[in-house]
Amino acid sequence: MTTAKDRAITAWPPLWLVLLLVLMAFAFQGTRGIWEPDEGRYTSTGLNMLESGDWLVPTIDGEHAHLTKPPITYWALASSFAVFGRNEWAARLPGALAFVGTGLLVFGIGRRLVPTKPWLPSLAWGLGLAPLIGTNIVSTDALLMFFETAAMFAFVEAWWRGDGLARGWIRAMWMCWGLAFMTKGPPGLLPLFAVIGYLAFHERKSLARLFDPLGLVAFALIAFTWFALLIAQQPDRLGYFLGYEVYDRVFTAKHQRNAQWYGAFEVYLPVLLVGALPWTAMALVAAGGPRRAWSTFRARLRARDRQWLLLAWWFLLPLAIFCLARSRLQLYVLPLFVPLALMAARPLAGWDWLTTRRLAWTAILTAAMLLAAKGALAYWSSDRDAREMAREVRKLIEPDEIDEIAFVGMRPFYGLNLYLDTPVESIQMSERQLEYSKFVSEEDLCEELAARERNAYALKASREQRFVDAVARCGSFNVDRLGTFFADGNDIALFRIRSSAAMPSPDSP
Repeated sequence: MTTAKDRAITAWPPLWLVLLLVLMAFAFQGTRGIWEPDEGRYTSTGLNMLESGDWLVPTIDGEHAHLTKPPITYWALASSFAVFGRNEWAARLPGALAFVGTGLLVFGIGRRLVPTKPWLPSLAWGLGLAPLIGTNIVSTDALLMFFETAAMFAFVEAWWRGDGLARGWIRAMWMCWGLAFMTKGPPGLLPLFAVIGYLAFHERKSLARLFDPLGLVAFALIAFTWFALLIAQQPDRLGYFLGYEVYDRVFTAKHQRNAQWYGAFEVYLPVLLVGALPWTAMALVAAGGPRRAWSTFRARLRARDRQWLLLAWWFLLPLAIFCLARSRLQLYVLPLFVPLALMAARPLAGWDWLTTRRLAWTAILTAAMLLAAKGALAYWSSDRDAREMAREVRKLIEPDEIDEIAFVGMRPFYGLNLYLDTPVESIQMSERQLEYSKFVSEEDLCEELAARERNAYALKASREQRFVDAVARCGSFNVDRLGTFFADGNDIALFRIRSSAAMPSPDSP
């Protein structure tokens, strides 16, 4: 435990650390376009929330509820757009702020777990490829990592104080777990399960104090109010949340996200091996090599070293659950780089070879390489870049005005909404029903044509004849082919449909 003098010295992060975190977070902040599909989906939902004024029910196309995630990420995006306008910088601002905030929280935890060099865990975390790139992607994961780390910071503060668990910090912890749940649902509570497991096996006397009544009430109000309001509006949403969004993600391959038995090795292992370099490799050297590091780690666990035990639970239990669940994506393990950085910093802090000069040069070279990688990615040409798509689409539709872009029988490019200021939706070309959360609205092609809106229709060029035949079955229309653009590995054909005969208004009797 640190002395009063140590606490005074390490109370605040050094200015150079804060400036470094800000530099890494905001470099090339608004340079890269919005990439499909995930960034486009989150960005469009945030824009729709701002434009509609409905902050309760997120919509992916301005009309249909999009409930794959709780609303905190959409609230953050909508707020950012309201203040800074419709641009990439605003879309990535929540992630950048989460990066800086998480880095400062890691410093706070480092004060307790690496007291001799509390800034070292934050330095190792902030100069890691995975945290840097992961927080630059518009998604829920950056904010989830921030709230999870805030909750663990509050727990460590309560736990570090010795006798029992400090009540105020425990209540703060529960509020942060509520925010984590409101960011991504049950996955946001995985570190909480690790805390419960640690206390149940190693400090059982403190377990009951974890469940503070006021803390639990605060958690329930923050975590469940939004879900309760939505389920009250439409009771069958409960089945959707528990079935498709929880059960199917964990136990089935329905989401088609690396569900193979080897999927966890293929998705997570490369990210964990590369994402924290060079710090994890240096930590192994500092510990005497991989074999000796493993032996030391096991010895500390057998000796019931409480700090190593907590870090082991924090890292290993969520990782085990991620591996067992059958929906797997690389960003799922982004929050695990916090305990990984803390574990790496502990042997590094006592390594005689790592002098201040050597550490400074390591940090400078690592930061330079990471900024170069971030810059290269910012200017990387991709056929999933919605900004490039928008340039091509604008050439094809000008000078016509359109009400919306309807993608027919394919996944829409929702990021176009940011650049064209035009709603984007998806419609069906046949009676084949697609999954509710697979970004498809409830209209079919004939219903959309009957609405007589000034739409542009986009579809894979290989399905052009099917589309023309489907339009013919809907009535008498002229099909105008505007041209094609290349996106996401496909030639996408763009059409305008005009009625060739007088049609009664849908509102007429």
